[in-house]
Amino acid sequence: MINNYRYSKYFYKPRKKSKKILLISLILTVIIGTSVYSIFFIDFMAIGSKVTETYRILFNDFKFIEKNLDEGNFTVVINDGMPLLEKKPYNARLLRYLGEAYYNISFNLTGREKTESLLQSIRFLRKSFVVSKETAIIPRYYFILGMAYYYLNNPYYYDLAAKYLIEAYEKGYKDNKSFEVIALCFYRLKMYKKSIDYFKKAMEVSPKDVNRLFLASAYKEVGMYESALKELDYLIKNSKDDAIREEAYCQSAWIDFKEERYDEARNKLNKVLSMNSKSDYAHYWLGNIYEKEGDIIAARKEWRTALKINPRNIGAIKKLY
Repeated sequence: MINNYRYSKYFYKPRKKSKKILLISLILTVIIGTSVYSIFFIDFMAIGSKVTETYRILFNDFKFIEKNLDEGNFTVVINDGMPLLEKKPYNARLLRYLGEAYYNISFNLTGREKTESLLQSIRFLRKSFVVSKETAIIPRYYFILGMAYYYLNNPYYYDLAAKYLIEAYEKGYKDNKSFEVIALCFYRLKMYKKSIDYFKKAMEVSPKDVNRLFLASAYKEVGMYESALKELDYLIKNSKDDAIREEAYCQSAWIDFKEERYDEARNKLNKVLSMNSKSDYAHYWLGNIYEKEGDIIAARKEWRTALKINPRNIGAIKKLY
């Protein structure tokens, strides 16, 4: 009995000590392993990143940015490029890449964020032009700059949009949208003769109904009524877009009214009302036709209807009050 006790006691105690030693060893292993990882991996990774950044700055190696730009990773381009730009604020290539990235990312934004992204693109691209030799500027970036100005949708910038888009084209960069956007810029600047020239070119590239409608409107604005009617008649007969056909009828009726063809104008305005009974424009001009024919009661009825549909119809307000 004593021997059994001693035997069990002799073997039991060391087993408890063995478990403690094993636990302590495990804890020390974790601590040492963590320390070694911190020393040999985390620090070296940071150092490696710093070395890579320094190399890219010294040798203007921005292939990684070009790759992400080509793949459409515009957020990556901005996140990786901005810290480099702080070190090299006058690097033309880096400025161009960031300008292009901000331009492209603006298509996924709205409102104030979109405007800020476009303005940032413009700032970077304009700065890149200043610090580059003219021969080193890639024509495509003139196009991007022009489009950035255009998408700001601000009358103060349409002249700059047209300027850079024309420059891009003259330097050899061709895009199907160029003539159309240039024409729209001149139209919105009320430079109708220039807009006609570019809408004609746009029609050769892309004979879209909307381009033909703007061309007709530009003809109308400079008094080239016969040319305008030719384009409008084509749209009335051939366009599949009801909104464009309605507008073509309206503009054609306006020309008929100006040239005192009141019956033709009335017929076209009635066509508009058959397509859109809520056209305050049609009611207003029908009122003007009745006025010319001496039927003031019928005229005032049409003007009141126009004003009921659209309380801000300035023409009807002036006629009634």
